[in-house]
Amino acid sequence: MSEREKIRREKFFSVLERERLDGALIVDPTNVSYLTGFNGDDSYLWVGDEGVCLLSDSRFEEQIKIESPDLDALIRRSGTTTLELMKSALETKSYSSRVPKRVGIEAAATTVSLWFQLQKLFPEIEFVPLDSSVEKLREIKDEGEILAIREAIEVSIDAYLETKSTIGVDATEVDLRDELEYRMRKRGGDDVSFPSIVAFDDRAALPHAIPNRGKRIADSSMILIDWGAKKNGYVGDLTRSFLTDKGLSDSSQSREYRAKFDELFEIVLSAHDAAIAAIKPGVSCRDIDKIARDAIASAGYGDYFGHGLGHGIGRVVHDSGGFSPRAEGVLEPNMILTVEPGVYLPGWGGIRIEDDVLVVEGGSEILSRRLSPRD
Repeated sequence: MSEREKIRREKFFSVLERERLDGALIVDPTNVSYLTGFNGDDSYLWVGDEGVCLLSDSRFEEQIKIESPDLDALIRRSGTTTLELMKSALETKSYSSRVPKRVGIEAAATTVSLWFQLQKLFPEIEFVPLDSSVEKLREIKDEGEILAIREAIEVSIDAYLETKSTIGVDATEVDLRDELEYRMRKRGGDDVSFPSIVAFDDRAALPHAIPNRGKRIADSSMILIDWGAKKNGYVGDLTRSFLTDKGLSDSSQSREYRAKFDELFEIVLSAHDAAIAAIKPGVSCRDIDKIARDAIASAGYGDYFGHGLGHGIGRVVHDSGGFSPRAEGVLEPNMILTVEPGVYLPGWGGIRIEDDVLVVEGGSEILSRRLSPRD
């Protein structure tokens, strides 16, 4: 457990005070890790008004000692349940100065089953849903998190450039995906941020296309790739769309295809650049989305951009915060979000350009700027 986890918990204590809660049960594994430094699963964190403790099981006993050596932990043995551990935590005065009456639970992560179990086991407690309280803390990155995301992005870029320069023309979408993910790990990534999206030609009209073994690169005119590496617990997320050798050839069919590709690419790039230029502290996330959306709509393709402009990234690829027509947030320094406008034409294909952007005082920094939108 490091000093930064202590600072995060202090910030969360202020949430308890604001909501007049006697404690909170954190069940989302990402949030447990964020507040403790422990990276296992199947574990909860009890946050009382006096202190905190992990509720875990014997599989993670030694791991907790390594990753969170100064944190108390109640360990579940065979025949006991995690909620029985919670009962012990509630009764321990070093965690709770009084018998809790109002306890916060994570609305997004608590299952209906767990909700009913809690009400049955603790009928005297009022359980109060917490709406993304830890996730909102995660929106603002500290220096260590920013560095980790920078490193994840660099791994992502290195693997992409290497794959693009070496992959054979007989490769299918699946082959390209597998090669890219292999190179992300070989380049130092601990994992991929998410299952990579690789789509050729008309399949690029599916924003989240699942790679298949249909066409080869040699038979395709364009490729869309959405990928990212995970390193030191943090992720990168990038998308590029580009023409293949066939798409760049001089046949009349390719020239026609290339003209359409170039038209759409410039429209998407214009929306991408305009949105990033407007990013700075104090600006509404909804307004950033509108800038890109209006640019695409004014070019006549508004009906073909159906998703939000971007999302927060951090420990997970779709972290809290983001740009959409319904976004309620305001940009603050040290937020990191994607900007990823796209145009998707059924039967033809789609183009998306995505970069990762850090909000800084007075503006923004494109963390993925080493990779040109045209790469």
